[in-house]
Order: sequence, then structure tokens, then C-alpha cells
Amino acid sequence: MIRKISGKIHLWLGLLSGLVVFVSLSAAAVFVWQVELTNWQHSDLVYVPIVGQHELSMDSLLASAKGAEPGRQITFASRDRDPRKAVVFDVVKENPHPSWYYQSTYLYNEQVYVDRYTGKVLGIVNNKTEFIWVMYALHTSLQLKYEFGHYIVGGATLIIFVLAFTGMVLWWPKHKAAFKQRLWFRWKNTTRWRRKNYDLHNIGGIYTWLFILFFAATGLAWTFGWWESGIYRLLGAEPKKMFAEPKVPQEPEKTPLSYELLLRQAARRVPHWENIAITLPDMKTDSAQSLFCVVRYNTGSGWDEWDEYLYNSRNGRLYYTLTQSQKQLGEKWRTSNYAMHTGSIYGVPTKVLATIIALFWALMPVSGFLIWWGRRKKSIRPGRLVRPAGPVR
Repeated sequence: MIRKISGKIHLWLGLLSGLVVFVSLSAAAVFVWQVELTNWQHSDLVYVPIVGQHELSMDSLLASAKGAEPGRQITFASRDRDPRKAVVFDVVKENPHPSWYYQSTYLYNEQVYVDRYTGKVLGIVNNKTEFIWVMYALHTSLQLKYEFGHYIVGGATLIIFVLAFTGMVLWWPKHKAAFKQRLWFRWKNTTRWRRKNYDLHNIGGIYTWLFILFFAATGLAWTFGWWESGIYRLLGAEPKKMFAEPKVPQEPEKTPLSYELLLRQAARRVPHWENIAITLPDMKTDSAQSLFCVVRYNTGSGWDEWDEYLYNSRNGRLYYTLTQSQKQLGEKWRTSNYAMHTGSIYGVPTKVLATIIALFWALMPVSGFLIWWGRRKKSIRPGRLVRPAGPVR
């Protein structure tokens, strides 16, 4: 009875979510390589032509970026430790009245690449039409407006949990003799494609079972607040106390702000830094804002490590610090969740794993549909003609 009920649930939920799972996970398999693909596609922008002896200040580079984007607000700046890489500035403005598709979320969403030695603008990338970010939008919201598109993807992700557990029930052999047949492919030259498809769906599903649950669990943190809070509690933390940053103090004095000075201070705090990024305040308002500085590094702890520093935009005064060593277990998980979900937590090996899992499970609805369709055709296939009983007139 349990097996029969699991079969019905597995079938109908699989048919309901199949297209969403296929599109979202196919795009995910590509987006895993976002950094590598960007570096390859825009190598003439990412990497400076000549590595110089002296770098210009962040303030000078910011002025160059502003010159390339007149009238637009520069919102973010990122400097990599690699001396070959350009400094990147984000120019983002949300659309107050977006339509139904994802790209309408922003009035503009661009990145300006500036040579750190000469101040020359190497180029501008429009992320609204950039292929890799189209893949991101497909994965997270099916290219729909994020406010409702990500709930569709999140709902399909929840269904994956049910499919994984009902699939386990259907896979579980009835007796020991059948156990070995459920663990490995026993194909011959005469094995038909339908049998191969069935084995790939069942045997492949069982070997990737834990991995897809892990990637699904990390993905749900962006869709459902109750899921995120539940993981916090599971890790022994109170959700309301996580990342409880104080408000920026509204201090009366105002002094010129040097972004270069802030970056140098951050570099001194973390000598082994790999990347330093800062948010840039809106210069159209005179009130104090939080200037967020993130210093990334890697000590091999297994977490995605970074320290956070908050400055007052009016005077550059540091008023809040949260280092990696100060983070609670829940905070370490949350700040590492993106890296775990995309497979970048351990570099190329885990990215390859994430790609394989995403591609395999993107095809699971296809193989499952073929199994169902084959059985359906078999069940409705006309049988032999049988003569009616009684004398023939």
C-alpha cells in the first residue's frame, strides 16, 4: 500500500514540477561556472593589458568609472588581490515599477572595469542581457519577476524533497536477491534503451540522492523565511539575533571620505586578504548611511570566510565589526550558503560535482516521463481479437 501511494505521489508531483526542474537545473549547471565564464568571455576587461608598478587610489578609479557612467550612481566597488585584474564597479538601479519579467527589475545593471594602474575604463558589461545572468534568472525565477518567480522555483524545490523520498520507497527492493540489481547497471548488448533509461533513473537517482537534497536545502534559504529560520534553530541560534547590525549613528560632523584609506585599513586588518569590496553611499542624500566593507580570505576552514566592517558615510568612522571568528555557527552557515549551493566552496572539484548533479536531476523529469509514457502506451495497447462465446451465426 505504501509503495502504491508513493508511486502515485511520485508520478503526479513529477509531472507537475518536471518542466520547472528541467529549466531551473539546466541553467544552474551553467551558472555554477559564472566566475570562470565571465573571466573567459570578457578577458579583455577582467585583466589589465600591462601590470604596472604603482596602483591608483580607489578614489581616482571611482572618478574614472563615474566619467564612463555620467549621472548614474556607482553602488559597489571590488578590488581583487590579483594584480592582473581590473577593479570592478557596479552601477545598479532598481526599477520602481517592474513588469512580469526578470530583466525589468532594474532600470540598469552594469559593471564598469577600470585599469588599476592607468585609470582607463576597459569596458562596460550590461548584466541585463549578459548570458550568464540570464542563466541566473532562469535558475532562480524562470525569467519571471523575482517576487513570484522564485516561489515557483522554490515550490518545485520542495517537491524535489518529496520526489526523493518517494523515489527511495519505489527503489527499495522487495527482497535481497533484487538488491544487487538496484545498485549497478547490468547492461548487455541486447539491453533495450527503455531498460537503460529505467536504470539511469533509478540507480542514478539513488547515488545522487543525498547530493540533490543538500543542494535543494541550501537553495530554499532564499525563498522561504521559515526554512532559513528553521536551519538557524537547528544550528542552535536565534533567528532574530542573526546579523543584528546596529543602525548607523547620525553624527553631526561631516568630513571628506577617502575610500582608499578604508581599503588600506581593511587590508592591514587582514593581511592575507583575497578581495576587498565596499558599498558606495548615495551622494544625493546628506543623511548618514552605512558603508559596508567586506574582506574575503581563505584559511582552509571549509567556510566561505569574510569579515564585515560598517562605516559611517559622513565621516568614515568605523561603528560595527563582525569577523569570521566572531560569527556564530548559524552565521557561518548563512554566509557560506551561496558557496555551498553553487559548489564553489572547495573550488573546481565541488563545482564539477554541482554541475553533474544539476544536469542529472534536470534530466530526471525527462527519464521519468519516458518511463511513465512507455507504461501508459503498453497498458492501452490493443490486445488480440477474441471471438465471442456461443454459436456463430
